Amino acid sequence: MLLLKTLALYCGLLAIIFCHCQVAAKKDEPEPEPLDDDCPPEGNGTDDDRDGELCKDFQILRDLIDVDVLVDLIQSHYQCDVKFRKAVCYYQTSRFQLVIDQLQNSEAYHVLLQELRNAGINTTDIDRIADIFDCLEVPIMPVSKKYNCRELRGHTFIGDLLAAMPHKEVREFSFSSLANNTNFALFKQTVTSPEFQAKLRSNLLKRDAARALHVLRRNGWDVPELLRGAMSILSW
Repeated sequence: MLLLKTLALYCGLLAIIFCHCQVAAKKDEPEPEPLDDDCPPEGNGTDDDRDGELCKDFQILRDLIDVDVLVDLIQSHYQCDVKFRKAVCYYQTSRFQLVIDQLQNSEAYHVLLQELRNAGINTTDIDRIADIFDCLEVPIMPVSKKYNCRELRGHTFIGDLLAAMPHKEVREFSFSSLANNTNFALFKQTVTSPEFQAKLRSNLLKRDAARALHVLRRNGWDVPELLRGAMSILSW
């Protein structure tokens, strides 16, 4: 889910949606070696972790989803959901990277990153969209299975993904982050604030961002839908 200029601000959450999407195209790759720790923690180990890396927290959220459920969800929508399949195929192209680069260099992206920094958030892990993908991308071997597409009528990938995420565990992680005064807690409080939401909406309309977002939408990447998904996760 991915990412895009302002979307990258939610990207640690939304990457759960689309950083795994390339799975559908990786049918012939060997199974990767397991990783001990994608993003090892740094610092002095104190509870007050305002300078903590967002990457680690995003990975924790990502790993709350059962891998088998996630693979099944991706494969079923890839087979039966035209919009999702189109988005996956576009993700595999150099054109997708060009649009991401445009968003990376947009005024809107830099303005919103600065808003986060001004709020005291350590944005090191989301300064570059490519770093967000590197943080969250985990190869998953696809399964060979035929799905009954009639059962998926009326379903969306994001809707099914949100339903598959364990709400209780997400809430517990959020409460723990708040209690420990972490960088992620400040990130969540900032991006859900009315002031930041207003800046987000206005920046979505900026010319350099709007053009790239239009191209993404034509190719299956509906940013407003992704943002709604992100806000749902943040509100649990």
